[in-house]
Amino acid sequence: MDWVLLISLVALLIVGGTASLFLYAFVVRTRKEFRATQPDLRVTNLSAMNSGDILTLYPELENVGRGVAYDCVMQLGGWEGNFAVKKVYSRGARYEKHVTSIVLGPNAPIREKLMTIGYLRLSYRDRWGQKYECWYPVAQVKSGVPPPYNPQIDLEHPELTEPHPSFWEMRKFLRNISLYD
Repeated sequence: MDWVLLISLVALLIVGGTASLFLYAFVVRTRKEFRATQPDLRVTNLSAMNSGDILTLYPELENVGRGVAYDCVMQLGGWEGNFAVKKVYSRGARYEKHVTSIVLGPNAPIREKLMTIGYLRLSYRDRWGQKYECWYPVAQVKSGVPPPYNPQIDLEHPELTEPHPSFWEMRKFLRNISLYD
């Protein structure tokens, strides 16, 4: 009787260990497939042109992920306006870098008065409608001539806000991928 119990316990442990190993591999593969379909939109380059009192910033948007980014909007605190693109494709046949111009005149709030916290906000969605945000800190550098401040955007340290779906939501999203997306 003791041998039967011991053998059945060992068999149960072997079957349970094997099943958990396959389940773990399945979960890891699903997460990897999901991450491979997510967009990753970033400001990869920034140039500036100063013409008299007017400062023009030219941020360059690029999708460095593998998925398509939808409903992209860029806003800068202290800038009256925004930049919007319907779709930003990743590297491939439809790949394109987007360059926008942010014109800051001498009366722009970000150049006229000192702000406590400034950000360049980049917002977009993936194919399932999940929202992503990328916040680039903006510092104000004192200039010796009017207007008193010039913005300086830090592209090296963005703050990311990404969705964190559960395993079952990832699985549901992956099962609903169309061939024509």
